[in-house]
Amino acid sequence: KGAVTLTKKNTGIAVKIANGGSLTWQDVKLDGNQLGTNYSSAIIDNAGKFTMNSGEIKNVKSDSGFVGVVKVRGENASFTMNGGSIHNNKMSNQFIAVVKVTEGDSFNMNGGDISNNTLTPDGSSGNNAAVTVEGIKGSSTMVMNGGTITGNSADFGGVLVGSFSTASTRDLNWSNSAYIFSTGKMTMNGGTISNNTANSLGGGIAVNGAGQLTMEGGTISGNKAPFGGGIGINDYLLSNDRGSYPESTWRRFFPTKVTINNGTITGNHAVLTGHKVNNDPYAENGVGGGIYVASQEVTINGANITNNTAGKQGGGVYVAAVPYRLQMGKTMVTGNTATKLGGGMWLCPTGSAKTAITNGASFFDNTAGTGAINNDTTAAGDDVASISKNDPATQTLILSNNGLDNWLVHWYEDGKIDNSYLGASNGSNRYPNTVNPPVDRGTLNGITDNISLKSIMSDQGKAAARTSAKVVVTGNKAPRGGGIGSNGEVDFGTSPINYDKIKLEVTKKWETDNNDHVTSVTVGLFRVTKSVIDGVVLKDANGNPIDTTGWTASQLSEAKIKQLMESGSTDYQQIDQVVLNDANNWKHSFVDLIKFNMVNDAQDTNNPFIYVVREMDSNGNWVQNESKATFGTQTIKVAYEIVTEATGDSKQIISNNVAPEEMNIEVKKDWVGKKASEVKVQLYKNGAPLGTVVTLNAANNWTTRFENLLVKDAGAANNNEYKVLEVGESNGEITINGSTYKVTYGEIDQDGKTVITNAEKPKPNPKNPPKKVKRTPKTGDANHVVFFTILGIGALVSLGFVYGVKRKYM
Repeated sequence: KGAVTLTKKNTGIAVKIANGGSLTWQDVKLDGNQLGTNYSSAIIDNAGKFTMNSGEIKNVKSDSGFVGVVKVRGENASFTMNGGSIHNNKMSNQFIAVVKVTEGDSFNMNGGDISNNTLTPDGSSGNNAAVTVEGIKGSSTMVMNGGTITGNSADFGGVLVGSFSTASTRDLNWSNSAYIFSTGKMTMNGGTISNNTANSLGGGIAVNGAGQLTMEGGTISGNKAPFGGGIGINDYLLSNDRGSYPESTWRRFFPTKVTINNGTITGNHAVLTGHKVNNDPYAENGVGGGIYVASQEVTINGANITNNTAGKQGGGVYVAAVPYRLQMGKTMVTGNTATKLGGGMWLCPTGSAKTAITNGASFFDNTAGTGAINNDTTAAGDDVASISKNDPATQTLILSNNGLDNWLVHWYEDGKIDNSYLGASNGSNRYPNTVNPPVDRGTLNGITDNISLKSIMSDQGKAAARTSAKVVVTGNKAPRGGGIGSNGEVDFGTSPINYDKIKLEVTKKWETDNNDHVTSVTVGLFRVTKSVIDGVVLKDANGNPIDTTGWTASQLSEAKIKQLMESGSTDYQQIDQVVLNDANNWKHSFVDLIKFNMVNDAQDTNNPFIYVVREMDSNGNWVQNESKATFGTQTIKVAYEIVTEATGDSKQIISNNVAPEEMNIEVKKDWVGKKASEVKVQLYKNGAPLGTVVTLNAANNWTTRFENLLVKDAGAANNNEYKVLEVGESNGEITINGSTYKVTYGEIDQDGKTVITNAEKPKPNPKNPPKKVKRTPKTGDANHVVFFTILGIGALVSLGFVYGVKRKYM
């Protein structure tokens, strides 16, 4: 520890850490002074615990085999690198490394760098790398959390995980049963592996034979190799090393398993050279700019595979041959370029690909040549190109038209392919003129002949793919298969490939005499399951359940769809969007729609999907059934009609008629004096009742509204006359619960508002009868005088009698 510089003076081991010993390296500089080591020796030979926090190890020169500048060996040995630099060392032989992790030990890299080291072969045999994590005489491990491995040159580039060769692994392991299933394992959580060069496989990381890699993060960038510029994977199954071992036995010994869950693989290059990989002299090089796959145990669940290039095939990813297989998760392939065929993906005569109906893949906006948009007839298949299969029974292309997040993909032929082995354009026109008129191929299932394709997706579908994709393959380039190339099999997603399908045909109908309508409309396709529709409870604006007694099934369905749509429910999902106009005769067919909902990757035949279309108005709003909306300068009434066939196919018609002028009437009840508990009103049109009787009370604030009333009927000369009358009113009066009210009707104003006033009339009081007018008798009228005199005496007698009765019973 401390500012110490060690300069090597001889060719032996500089530092030896015994089993049980430990060494911490802090601010120490070891200069190898370009002196060679003895055969089978290392500069730091570690069988204990070695921790490097800072300092340097540099200028080591070795011509020995089976050595490392730092060699970590034994199940109790470990090397932890937190900082410092191991750089500018030169080694020349086989089975060597700058950091050699072997015989069951561990290497944890948290910081520092291993950089600018050069490892060259001894004669024709290379078998070296900057770092090796070997499955030799025990399972060794490497965990990379940080730091940088950069600028190194070797046979296998930056890091070799597993085996230099399966032949040497068998020789070293199989003599002892404890070592037969030894593996080298690397977990990459962070850090950077960059700008390394491999002469054969895996510029950044090579996973060979007994190797296993799990990538959870970090960056692999700017590396070069003939096979797998970023990551090269090879299980040696097709090599001469295999001998007579059955495939199943071979895979037990050499699993060669890679799982990528996260991280970035960018800017790597599969170089085109005359070099042939040792175990497969007939393999093409310049393949797999980002990743080269020669194993059945490779899964990519999440990653950014960007801006990689290949001299021949598979700018982003390449699968080497049958029987190798790559499993990819939710994948978006976009913005890739091929100079010849298949900007997004190219399959050779033995290559296969399958996309599942959910969580599969979306291909769009890739380019072959200068693209279909420029009708570049020297290339074909902007998004996918597949060559006629050698074995149609086992090799096929299956492309679902169901992209990520369930948005539809429309597949169209884009140029044609000649009969050469790897394929090239035969000079045909590109999309949309390859097939005239273009035909939406829907889901392509079991394609074994030459085919070149362009995918058409809505902008909304592309945005959905960008949001939901876990694996992004973009910006990659190659002559064939800019994004992905394959001689083996590539599978996207895990849900069913085959499924029941239905078709929906939508037609737009305009009012026959409307010549001023807009020149195009946007129509969206939406879907929801039957079980979701069945579970919807219709509610009014106040959240109260609506009485749907007497409603038709169509009315119920439309109302439930409207409520789902307005609520923003994620169960009601848009999956496509098209434009209707004169060019397509205002028609479109949505083909190969999934008929049934999927549960645990199986069809639920009791729960079909319900598909509906909705039209978008000029304000960007989806218009509901029997609703008015603005289209250009016109107010249009939109209606949807659905005819469903026994097969589940449907025809949906959108009718657009210029909406007649309408008005609304709002009625309010006012009271003068005592209020009744409620009143009922009836709307009249041209003297006849219209609609049902409406009750006004305190609960609705004594107010109601009659909406969408036609100002003038079709073909009528005069406007309609509307009035609202109180039920039971006659001659301006109404009696309610024994009280009589005078009813006054206000005029309907320009805003459609009117007031009906009920004023209570006073009742006669019998305790205060009206006074009679006293008549003055005329002069000389003696008979009248006598009469009134007698009447007065009688009244007095009567009063006296009444008074006496009252007194008696008091």
